[in-house]
Amino acid sequence: MTYTTREEFETLHAVRIRGMAQPEGVAEGIGSSTDSVRLVLDDAVARGLAKSRTGGRVQGYTLTPDGRTRHEHLLAEHVTTEEREGLSEAYEAFLAPNRAFKAVTTKWQTEAEGDITVVEADLLELHRVIGDVLSTAASAAPRMKFYQPRFENALTAFRGGDTSALARPMSGSYHDVWMELHEDLILSLGRVRSDHDE
Repeated sequence: MTYTTREEFETLHAVRIRGMAQPEGVAEGIGSSTDSVRLVLDDAVARGLAKSRTGGRVQGYTLTPDGRTRHEHLLAEHVTTEEREGLSEAYEAFLAPNRAFKAVTTKWQTEAEGDITVVEADLLELHRVIGDVLSTAASAAPRMKFYQPRFENALTAFRGGDTSALARPMSGSYHDVWMELHEDLILSLGRVRSDHDE
C-alpha cells in the first residue's frame, strides 16, 4: 500500500499543528481513514521523520527535526500562491473573532461557575462568524473544511451539558479545534507569530 505526497503533507501537517497526535485524531482532522494515517506515520517513523511515543499518559506521534524539514518542503509544494491568497483573507477575518473567543473562554473559566448560559450567546455568535471564516478558507484550501464538523461536535457537546467541551486541553474541545485552526493558518501562510497574530 502506498500514499501520495499530498497525503503525506496533510498527515505531517496535522501532526505539526498539534505537536503530538494520535492517528485517530489526525484522520478526523484531515478526512482520512485511521489506517491510511497510520501507514504514513509508521513510514515517517521508519524514515526518521517522526517518533512514536507509547506507554504512559501521553502517547502519539511527533515530528523529528528532519520531519519538520520534510513538512516545510511539502508545505511549499502543496500550498499554492492562490491558496495562500485565500487563506490570508481568511486569516485577517479570523483575528477579531480570535480575540473575542479568548474573552469568552476567560469569562467561562473565571465567571461562569459551570453555567453554560453565561457564555452561550457569545459562543453561538462566534460559531457563526468562524463558520464564515472557514468558508473563505475552504474555498482556497479544501482541507480546511474538516474544521467545521469538529467545531459543531464540540459545540453540541457543550450545549448538551459537557462543560469540558469548551476549553479542556487535549480533549477535542472547542478551544483545541480553535487553536489548531489558528496554528494551521499561521503555518500555511509561513508567518512568524507576532502581537498582530494574537
